[in-house]
Amino acid sequence: MKNAAIFFVGPYMLLAAMSAFFLYRICGRFAEHKESRWARILLFGTFLLTSTMVVWIGDNNFALMLPFYLTAFYLATKGNRLGRLTVGGIFFCLITALCSITDSYLIPVVGYGVSRALRPAAFGLLYLLFFRQIQKPAVHLPNRLWRLCAGLTLLSVVTLSVLILPTYWMEGYSRANDLSMLQGAFILPLTILVSVMILFSILILDDYERKAQAATLSQMREFYYQNLQKEQRQIRTLRHDLRNHLNTVRGLLKEGQEERAEKYLEALTESPALQKSRRVCENEIVNVVLASKAEEMEERGIHLDLKISLPPQLLLADTDLCALLGNALDNAMEGAEKSQDKKIFLRCKEEYGMFMLLLRNSWAGDGEPDLSTTKEDKFLHGFGLPGMREITSRYGGVLEAGPKENFFELVVNIPLK
Repeated sequence: MKNAAIFFVGPYMLLAAMSAFFLYRICGRFAEHKESRWARILLFGTFLLTSTMVVWIGDNNFALMLPFYLTAFYLATKGNRLGRLTVGGIFFCLITALCSITDSYLIPVVGYGVSRALRPAAFGLLYLLFFRQIQKPAVHLPNRLWRLCAGLTLLSVVTLSVLILPTYWMEGYSRANDLSMLQGAFILPLTILVSVMILFSILILDDYERKAQAATLSQMREFYYQNLQKEQRQIRTLRHDLRNHLNTVRGLLKEGQEERAEKYLEALTESPALQKSRRVCENEIVNVVLASKAEEMEERGIHLDLKISLPPQLLLADTDLCALLGNALDNAMEGAEKSQDKKIFLRCKEEYGMFMLLLRNSWAGDGEPDLSTTKEDKFLHGFGLPGMREITSRYGGVLEAGPKENFFELVVNIPLK
C-alpha cells in the first residue's frame, strides 16, 4: 500500500512541477518577479498549487482560491500594481478554465490519471507558443493600457464565476447542473482562447510602446544634433570673419570712435556662436532632453537654474531616463508658466550608487497642482505623476512629489544596481 502511494504521488508531483515550471517561465515575460529567493519560491508555489487545483463546475474552489492566489502573486512580483493584478487574473482564468475542462469533462471519459497528465501537456503547448517571447524583458505598459487589459480580464473572471459557482448553491437541481455543463463546453475553451489573446495583445501593446519611446528618443537626438551642427556652422562663420571684425574694431579705435568700437564688440559677443553650449553633462541622453526642453523654456519665458553631474553611462534604460526627465520637465513647465515668477530649479547627479533628481518649479498656489499634462499628445510630453512613479518603482526607487510654500517639488531616488 505504501509503495503504491509513493508510485502515485511521485508522477503526480512531477506533472504538477512541470505545469508550474511552464507557467512560471511564461509569466516572467508579463510580470517581473522580485529578486529575493522567497519571492521566486512563492510565485512557483502559487502556480504549483493552482495548476493542481480541483475545479468542478458547481465547486467553490474557484472562489476560495482566487483571493489567496492574487495576494501571493502580487507579493511575489514587482512593477505596476494594476499590471501585476491584471496579469495574475489572466493566468488564473487560464489555469482555472483548463483545470475545469480536465476535471468536469475529461475524467469521466479518459480517467483521472490521463486527465491530470493533459494539464502539463496543455501548459507545455502554451509554453511553446510563447517560447520566442520568454527571453525578452518583462512588459512595461502605462497605466492607461493596463486599465484596458484589466477590464477585459475582469470580464473573464466574472464569466467563470457565473458559470462555475451558481450550481454550488443549487445542489440537487440536475437541470441547472446540466445547463452549466452545456454552457461550460463552450465558455471554458473560449475563456482559454480569450486569455491567450489578451496576453498576445499585451505583447503587441508593449512592442508599440517601446517603438514609440525609441521614436521619441530618436526625434530628440535629431533635434540635438541639428543644434550642434548649427552651432558648428556659426563658429566656422565667426572664425572666417574674425579678421574682418578685428580690423573694423582697430579702425574705429584709430579714428577715436571708442564708443562705436565698444558697441561693435558688445554686438559681436552676443553672437549665438559665442553663447554657452547646451551640453551640461557627459550623459548624451540628458543633454538631448535638456537641449530640447531648454529651447521650449526660452520661448515660454521660463528661467532654468540647473546643475547636472552624471556619467556617460547609467544603469537606467535610455528610454526610461528620457521619459522620466522629459516628462518631469514638461509638468514643471506647465506649472511654472501659470505662475508670475516663472522659474525651474533642477539638480541631478549620481552619487553613492544612487540616481538623484531634485526638480522645483514655481506655481500659482491656487489649490493642488495638476500632475498630468494638458497636451493632447501625452506620450511625447508629460504623462503625469503615475507614469513617473511607475518608472521609479520598477527600479526599486522612491518618488516624492508635492507642493511646498510657493513652489512644487519632485524628488526621485533610484538605486543603480
